[in-house]
Amino acid sequence: MNTSMHERTHAVTGDGQRRLLSVPRIVFMVVAAAAPLASMVGTLPVSMGIGNGAGVPGAFLIATLTLLCFTVGYAQMSRRVVNTGAFYTFVAQGAGKAVGVCAAFVALVAYTTFMIGLLGLFAYFMDLTMMSVGVDLSWILYAAAGMTITAVLGYRAVDLSSKVLGALMLAEITVLVVFDLAVFAAKGWAAVPAASFTVETVFAPGFAIALMYAYTSFVGFESAALYSEEARDPVKTIPAATYAAVLLIGGFYLLQAWITVGAVGAAQTQEVARAQGGELLFGLINQFSGPLITALARVLLCVSFLAAYLAVHNATTRYFFALSRERLLPNKLNQLHPKHGAPSTASVAVSLITVAFLAAFGMAEGDPYTSLIPIQIGLGTLGIILLQALAAVAAVVYFRRLRSTDFWLTLVIPTLGAAGLIVAVFLIAKNFGLLMALDAAWKGALPRALPFVYLIACLSGLAFALWLRSKRPQVYRELAAVRLRADTARA
Repeated sequence: MNTSMHERTHAVTGDGQRRLLSVPRIVFMVVAAAAPLASMVGTLPVSMGIGNGAGVPGAFLIATLTLLCFTVGYAQMSRRVVNTGAFYTFVAQGAGKAVGVCAAFVALVAYTTFMIGLLGLFAYFMDLTMMSVGVDLSWILYAAAGMTITAVLGYRAVDLSSKVLGALMLAEITVLVVFDLAVFAAKGWAAVPAASFTVETVFAPGFAIALMYAYTSFVGFESAALYSEEARDPVKTIPAATYAAVLLIGGFYLLQAWITVGAVGAAQTQEVARAQGGELLFGLINQFSGPLITALARVLLCVSFLAAYLAVHNATTRYFFALSRERLLPNKLNQLHPKHGAPSTASVAVSLITVAFLAAFGMAEGDPYTSLIPIQIGLGTLGIILLQALAAVAAVVYFRRLRSTDFWLTLVIPTLGAAGLIVAVFLIAKNFGLLMALDAAWKGALPRALPFVYLIACLSGLAFALWLRSKRPQVYRELAAVRLRADTARA
């Protein structure tokens, strides 16, 4: 049986504490993956323009409450199962090993594609920013630079990445807070119009699209459990970090959307958002905070995408590490760095996969914004929310099997979260073309066909699980069971 990252870190550091992650550091990693500034610039105008307009804050409220319900069951399982495999382990514990392997294959596709899409977004917006000051280079060069920075940080212990991510995240949030305060100073309580939460505004035509984008903006919040073996007292740290991440992301997005509605005016929110598109927030920042803050926001937008890419690279690395340790991937990927105690071999493998994607796309000479980015981000988003839904259902089943007496915490509230996530999966699959925002060259059957990638992943995972059960029964029996902490259960 392989040694866990938590055990190896003890061996590396001697005191067992120096490189272990606290709640704030894990929260930095998780919130950075959700890319606050990037989400507000990228998804908010689309959500308002083709969604329910001034009712978008209401959609964020519903998404936040749903994900809080999901987090209740997720946190309860985190108290029992400490494993960097996160969703794979949770699904296997709740729904069975075969379904867990299906979830593992889905996770590999989802996190890898989402990660590469984030790198593409960083490179694209970095290219635009540099062109605005007269520097015209290929976006591939910026992608290579971002990937190199991330590869170095990912190869080292995760505490170094958490420090970098924390600094970057605070900078981008500070810019948005300055904007919020400027809007309040100019408009008073009109900056937060009550109309955004009336029934007729929230559930106006386009509500489903707004809700879909709200869920999309939360992608990454669930990744706290991926750091369970690198956390101080993971039984307490991971649930606390997950709750904190949902509340911070949900509260921040809700407030930002609400103030944006107030800055534009509730009556014309949809019309203005449609007209200005991705420049909506920059235009408002310039209007209320001035050109200097606007210029800083444009630079920090690139930083936001880089921070998100680094966070998701780290999450993807830990999936590769965990699944290698479970012998679902080559054994070499579960090796830890002898000095830093990080899953460095898996990080190198993830970086090499990224290089291969970039090289292939660079040779194809495609436009990243209309092909690489929408395909990768859209497909990754769908897969991660599908994983959340599977984990939510698995948590309910898991605690029913244990006959848990915590009726509200292990059945009622998690069931509400599971129902909301299942609805989100169907919304995203149905509106996949809108989520991807593809250009004319990619229209047609492709948006409808791409979600079936996950059906193929599930069937492949099921076939592999059945093969393991038949040909390698010892491996199959040990799947998702090696880090179970029944001694710390709250059932």
